[in-house]
Amino acid sequence: MSKVLILSSDCHAGALPATYNEYMPSRFHAAADAWWLEYVRELIARAGTFFDQEAVDEFAEQTGDAGHFQNLMRQSAKGAGDSELLAMLSDGASPFAPRRGEWDAEVRLKDLEGDGIAGEVIFPQMVPFGAGLLQYRKPVDPEHNLEGIRAYNRWLADFCKTNPGRHAGVAIVNVDDIEVTCEEVRAAREMGLWGGVLLPTSTGEYPFYHHPRYEPLWATCEELELPLQTHSGWSPDYGDVDCATAMYISEVDMWAQRSFAALVWSGAFERHPGLKLILTETGTAWILEKLRVLEFKANMPLFKHFTAELSLTPTGYFQRQCYIGASFMPGHEGKERHRIGLDRILWGSDYPHMEGTWPNTREYMRETFADYPESEIRAILGTNALDAYAFDPEIVGPVAERIGPALSEIVGPA
Repeated sequence: MSKVLILSSDCHAGALPATYNEYMPSRFHAAADAWWLEYVRELIARAGTFFDQEAVDEFAEQTGDAGHFQNLMRQSAKGAGDSELLAMLSDGASPFAPRRGEWDAEVRLKDLEGDGIAGEVIFPQMVPFGAGLLQYRKPVDPEHNLEGIRAYNRWLADFCKTNPGRHAGVAIVNVDDIEVTCEEVRAAREMGLWGGVLLPTSTGEYPFYHHPRYEPLWATCEELELPLQTHSGWSPDYGDVDCATAMYISEVDMWAQRSFAALVWSGAFERHPGLKLILTETGTAWILEKLRVLEFKANMPLFKHFTAELSLTPTGYFQRQCYIGASFMPGHEGKERHRIGLDRILWGSDYPHMEGTWPNTREYMRETFADYPESEIRAILGTNALDAYAFDPEIVGPVAERIGPALSEIVGPA
């Protein structure tokens, strides 16, 4: 291949609130509208601690976006009523990522191809009732929660079908009833979602992932060859004090990293050698210190009881069954790539988030990969994802030859 195959392991998509109503029974529409209004009003109230307005405005100006969220804030400050705010949300006032490509497949494809990306893994953006993302932080009615999950998965399956083989959608679930969870996983796979299953970062009142109650879920995902996914984003509520965002940013990775140890010590990796875990946007080099600590503990006499039925060390399980979704890996973390395992690292653009690399992806790649050998560039940017996911090289390969960057656009002085 003359061009470089780029598969982004970290992108996001979500429908407009009104669109989700097309994917759930009508009896839930009023409750969904009420949830969106409560959610956006709370978000607006906290905008001073969770958003740097100058950064939002700069992003909107750079990308040519109209600044929907800014308009939403202004209208709310003017005392806009519920119907007006709902109309704005339905017209594209995205709270987190002011980009039409979040829900508009045509715009999205243009943006991705402009970045040279041949295929992507799609994580959720925002979901009715916060299902699969926020429900264990601010609980909602269990029936609403499940309908929100189903609506998102149905919408995402349709969204991914706009360009078959290029969008690997990640299904969302809850962990209230594991039998129901497994049914939803099977339904998502049948609908065409093959990017994996996003484990809620928090399990709320339910036990964490070291508990035997999750065994059917591990077995189902192994059978269907669906990777388990974790992704940073969830955290406890740090309140609306000035340092809330600083606390969130400082700790958000940690919450999404926890599942690795749970799957090691519970023996899930041992019992299910075909099960994959991909830890996305949780940082990269942290895994080295985590493995050092786990190896130290595994070798302690006190731990012999816990390792008696494990055939591999924690490092062994990581190297056999795990990947790091490194997102836009900075240069200082890339220096640890050989210690982490070159074949364990997946690059992502984090489209359409403001902190991601779009629309300057080539510049970001050059900053990190300028002095890497060609084989390592190709592995991290694309071919590792062929192993981690079910991308078909016969589909994404020709696309990469058409829109992908030449190696000379990535290597050499920044």
